[in-house]
Amino acid sequence: MNKLFIKILLSISVLISSSVIAHGGGTNANGCHTNSKTGDYHCHNSKPQVSYDTYCHILNGERRCGYAKSSCQSLVRQHGGYCSK
Repeated sequence: MNKLFIKILLSISVLISSSVIAHGGGTNANGCHTNSKTGDYHCHNSKPQVSYDTYCHILNGERRCGYAKSSCQSLVRQHGGYCSK
């Protein structure tokens, strides 16, 4: 019975831990960020708007807005494109 209990407990902990794993990407003021490996932009929970200047990362005509100037410039270095207000 002890081995069965340990197997069940191990199985439950694997299931729980795999559902908790998340990416480490920080989000901008809108709860969004760009995947550094793929360049894809996506949003998570909405965050309240903040009152500082945000920039748009523009790549291939697609605008991804909500970045601080330094974050936008970092995306330009990684993926190309340019920053605009």
